[in-house]
Amino acid sequence: MQKRHKRLLVALLMLFGLTLLVPGVIAMFHPEPAGLNGQLVDQANQFRALHGMMAGLGVMACLACYRIERERTLVIGIGLTLALVAAARVYSLVSEGLPDWSTLLYLTIESILALIFLMYPPPADNTRVS
Repeated sequence: MQKRHKRLLVALLMLFGLTLLVPGVIAMFHPEPAGLNGQLVDQANQFRALHGMMAGLGVMACLACYRIERERTLVIGIGLTLALVAAARVYSLVSEGLPDWSTLLYLTIESILALIFLMYPPPADNTRVS
């Protein structure tokens, strides 16, 4: 794996991972009053779980940086996850209308990262173990 390729993937994965991990953990434990309505309690639970999954994806992206040469499948998996998120955002854009500029910025960044992770993952290990 070329050093430039490795540095690019590590930098992008670390940036992506930290931008998911930190807000995800904060949102998991940020106290928000759910009220007495059972439906609001269920919604709060679902949002906390989604933030927990977001933080978990951030952890996986950061861990992929440890030995990036061996994490081809994980990098591709993160790319596929980002592609699905971008597809959901595009569908929402078409069905619900144009969101604010920050959501469009997220869509752009997620799409670019998905393309990079899917098109330029770490190379497959062609060494044979005998």
